[in-house]
Amino acid sequence: MAMRRSVTALSQSALAPSSWPGYRRIFRAVCSSAWQDGESEAAVRDIVCFGAGSLDEVGSSLDRLNLAFSPALVRRVVDSCSERSDSGRRLLRFLSWCRSKNPGGLGDREHDRVIAVLAQMGDLTAMRIAVGDGEKDGRRMTPETFTAVVEALVKAGREDEAVRLFRGLERQKLLPQQSVGAGGEGIWSSSLAMVQALCMKGYAREAQGVVWHHKSELSTEPMVSIVQRSLLHGWCIHGNAKEARRVLDDIKSSGCPLGLPSLNDFLNCVCHRNLKFNTSALVPEAMDILTEMRSCGVTPAASSFNILLSCLGRARRVKEAYRILYLMREGKEACSPDWVSYYLVVKVLFLTGRIIRGKRLIDDMLENGVPPTAKFFHGLTGILCGTEEVDHALDMLKIMKSCQLVDTHTYDLLIEKLCRNGSFEIGKELWDDATKSGIVLGCSEDLLDPLKTEVFRPVRPAESRTSENHRSLNVSFILLTFSLSILQFHFECTLNFMDTSQEQQDFGVLLKQGAEGRVFVSTFVRQKCVIKERFSKKYRHPLLDSKLTLKRLNAEARCITKARRLGVPTPVLYAVDPLPHTLTFEYVDGLCVKDILLGFGSDGINEERLNDIATQIGNAVGKLHDGGLVHGDLTTSNMMIKNNTNQLVLIDFGLSFTSAIPEDKAVDLYVLERALISMHSSCGDVMGKILSAYRKASRQWCSTTNKLAQVRQRGRKRTMIG
Repeated sequence: MAMRRSVTALSQSALAPSSWPGYRRIFRAVCSSAWQDGESEAAVRDIVCFGAGSLDEVGSSLDRLNLAFSPALVRRVVDSCSERSDSGRRLLRFLSWCRSKNPGGLGDREHDRVIAVLAQMGDLTAMRIAVGDGEKDGRRMTPETFTAVVEALVKAGREDEAVRLFRGLERQKLLPQQSVGAGGEGIWSSSLAMVQALCMKGYAREAQGVVWHHKSELSTEPMVSIVQRSLLHGWCIHGNAKEARRVLDDIKSSGCPLGLPSLNDFLNCVCHRNLKFNTSALVPEAMDILTEMRSCGVTPAASSFNILLSCLGRARRVKEAYRILYLMREGKEACSPDWVSYYLVVKVLFLTGRIIRGKRLIDDMLENGVPPTAKFFHGLTGILCGTEEVDHALDMLKIMKSCQLVDTHTYDLLIEKLCRNGSFEIGKELWDDATKSGIVLGCSEDLLDPLKTEVFRPVRPAESRTSENHRSLNVSFILLTFSLSILQFHFECTLNFMDTSQEQQDFGVLLKQGAEGRVFVSTFVRQKCVIKERFSKKYRHPLLDSKLTLKRLNAEARCITKARRLGVPTPVLYAVDPLPHTLTFEYVDGLCVKDILLGFGSDGINEERLNDIATQIGNAVGKLHDGGLVHGDLTTSNMMIKNNTNQLVLIDFGLSFTSAIPEDKAVDLYVLERALISMHSSCGDVMGKILSAYRKASRQWCSTTNKLAQVRQRGRKRTMIG
């Protein structure tokens, strides 16, 4: 009767539906009143790994089996659960059931294995509970399990939780040991694993904290070199080139060997920074790093050049990418290109419409004996299909077949693209070709049916659908509107000319007036301020004048704000008012550099102050240019020296613009040089002192000063080439 009741209860449980794979096995085992060999393990595995129902029913179902578990049984059940990613909570409930049945029967090895499997599944909540239970029982994880737990937390973006876990285990002296007596009770192994896990995902700052707290354990070889290389990788992943350079210099000064992966990490970091902020510095700075590689005894590989080629392709700098590949092909870089190098250059050629040139480069690659892969052709085919160059994509398939390469994904991509474009016949030919070649396609055969596949038909814009009569009517209406606007322009110009005296607003005491605006001294929130008004030009159409004035007002506000973020001393911008076209700035109490230098000409030169002013000018302009900002009107009238601090302040960013071109920066310096020569020639070689400070402050001074020599020969006008 007892056996019948247990069978009835198990059959009515939600864990034992008739469709459950292990139901018959458990039902047969319970009915036979004696477990056969292996049936107990299979029944437990079916309940824990493949069962259905609530978590509370896991324990009750295991109780009905009336089994005594063993460590070997636990290990086998845990290994079975590792093959499924959705059984983490049920495995945790099984662990709790084992601990409740026999708290001392579950060994450290089995508990450790459960934590590792939960970390592998990515069930962080269950993993934390299992780790907490282990801490309460005083269990020590193995190095492999600890590494898996920390990597799972860091991978999920919970680096702070990983550090807290490390600190907690350290306080309880439960950190895993690598071996008996190795590295001070094994603490070094845990801290090293912590540093590597954090740096792998770019959390170098947190890793640096771990290194600082355990510097006594991590100060011996080979841990020092491993930690430094990990920190370098972490800062590079984080994108902090300055900290990466500091760690790289520390590695070189300590005499630790530098490998190609570490230097490639730094190259990748610098290239991506320049890709984001200054694309014109991509090639020069990358070449400097490649030269540094050779000086360290590391020969750059094709992977090093591929990093640069990838960034050049993303910036669409076709000529420079092609030039780098040419140097590699000719052997001038002591490194031959691989198929990835060709792929990156052909890719940017295809994306910029240079398809014939790209196909010619593929032919050169095959002639030079560089073996491509199926991934090479699949990527290029995808680019051509995306740019609606399906005929050239079919040519890629022919070249791939001539190389005796087979790729299912390429066929799938082309067949779907052709059918979506309405070329069902060509798609059917490709399908038959793949079938004859024994290729198993992933796309559905329904694509070949015009009745089931929706053909993409681009919608013509409304303007192209209008009739010729409507077009002629629109042209007539536009001409009439233009004539009326001209009449309105003349009428408003007459009115504006008559009422100029009534139009001016009272912004304060007029300080100066220039070609583009007036400067007033006023107050803002009970503080002395300067208001710059951009007045309207009466010779321009009112609508055009309003748009231009507002555009230049906003541009000036953006440029002066960006300059201040770059560390260049500028007046604080208080407010922007687009209606009267005014900017409200901080009032700078001081003299302009023009008056100071003119005073030197009459009263004698103060060398110390002159050197200080020149140094500040060079530093400010260097920061400005490195940030991709050109002042546009660098004269001594637009520079002021504060009375209380003797600090230089740049003003009047009305002609400023953003540019990374060395020629624009050189013209900026040339304007300053001409202003100094024309107004302050009696002060000596001020420009030489400014350029000396500029070279120290700017990272890109070489290209700018080289262009400055060319600008001096022709003046500030740009060359018209290309």
